[in-house]
Amino acid sequence: MDTRALVFVLALGGSAGVGAALTVRDALPVSPVVRGLSIGERFLPDGASPAVWLEARRDALRARVVRLRHDDVELTSTLGEVGVAIDVGETLAAAQRVGHEGPWARRLREARRARRGGIDVPLVWAVDEARARALLERLAPQVYRMPVDARVDLANRRKIPEQAGRELDIDASLAALRAGDHDDEELIELPVRYIAPAVGVDDLVSVDVSRVVAAYETKFKRHGKEAGRAVNIKNAASKIDGTILAPGETFSFNAHVGPRTHKNGFTIAPEILGDETVPGYGGGTCQVSSTLYAASLFGALDTPDRQSHSRPSAYIPMGLDAMVTYPESDLKIRNTLPFPVMIHAYLPEPTVLRVEILGGDPVAEVDHRISAEHTDDFIRRIYVKSELSEGKVKRHQKGSCGYDVRSHVTLRYKDGRAAERRYTSEYRPAPEVFWVAPDYDRSTLPELSEHAKAVEELLEGETPSAEGKTPPAKGQGDGPADGQGDGFSM
Repeated sequence: MDTRALVFVLALGGSAGVGAALTVRDALPVSPVVRGLSIGERFLPDGASPAVWLEARRDALRARVVRLRHDDVELTSTLGEVGVAIDVGETLAAAQRVGHEGPWARRLREARRARRGGIDVPLVWAVDEARARALLERLAPQVYRMPVDARVDLANRRKIPEQAGRELDIDASLAALRAGDHDDEELIELPVRYIAPAVGVDDLVSVDVSRVVAAYETKFKRHGKEAGRAVNIKNAASKIDGTILAPGETFSFNAHVGPRTHKNGFTIAPEILGDETVPGYGGGTCQVSSTLYAASLFGALDTPDRQSHSRPSAYIPMGLDAMVTYPESDLKIRNTLPFPVMIHAYLPEPTVLRVEILGGDPVAEVDHRISAEHTDDFIRRIYVKSELSEGKVKRHQKGSCGYDVRSHVTLRYKDGRAAERRYTSEYRPAPEVFWVAPDYDRSTLPELSEHAKAVEELLEGETPSAEGKTPPAKGQGDGPADGQGDGFSM
């Protein structure tokens, strides 16, 4: 007789007999998973292999939708893409423990409950941390918000409070994934870490706005085709005006000005694309970054990140321009002075941009000189435009030569120290561009200038040759050199 049945018979005082013992023996589970058991709210089919059945469920549930969210950022994905899947081994082990562990009486009760549908074994989930981390790292830039320092609106005499930044806490987000129940359409709230700004409202009083470290002015036009540039210059200047830099802090132009979009206050204006000017949002923003760069240079501040334009700019000397595009190319300025400074960018006149570095007296006399080496002549490019009226000829863009410019900066500090800085600016040749009607008369074009080395004529739909086109890899910018198109037409 089976030992379990014998124990049961003895417990009954020998009155039950062998038949009762056989009934108990048959009731106790002998298969790996008790009959009728529910696993993850699904019943294991009779006769099915539990491992094969669970593997099929695992593969099917990889397509289950999961949403990852923090505040205004949400990503809809699948469990498979996130790296979450059923752990078949652990789930099967949990199912096999039902009716197979502990005293025989407990096992008997569990087997009976399972047959009645009274026991459900939850699914055990596993997270592929390498896969999940890779997805979270791709999502992190969307969640990231740079802290915004408090600043002063000098024009309206008001303080603008600081705003904390945030960054995705990837390790805590992984923990949230591991803790999820992973039902369909699951929403997982992603944890973040908050980043404190370097400058708070209380710090604003520490800047002596009555003293000017350095200043620089540039001029622009505001009528005709330059109207858009004027709007963008004023908008970009307002976004950096009143910014405070503590000693050692680094300023990012792109972080403060933001994307050059209509939503962000920018409008259509000429900008540089390739080696020609075309309409686009944000043209003129580079004049603000260039004016700021010049003011910071003469204020003896440091510049960890600055790039020149692809061509000289009419509004500022070569070597003092600073090209910016969002988000690729930035201007960064570090406050190396022993006191906090404030950037004051404003329009003292309707066509003048002035940037002041406020907070103290000048710490050094700064001299900036350049040596320029002519590198290449430009070409004349002629576009045949069917929409132009008969005989029409219009100069769309002036040509400019290529130059390698070396800047020599000498600093003579008030405390007797002296320092020198060297950097280069590379300006590529820009073509002289004419738009002409199909039947234009070549004799109506001006003679080639001294530095125009060739003529390239393009019919409707043709693109510039590789030889005549300036590579767009460096310094294209979001605003043209003022005066590149002079409106010549006939």
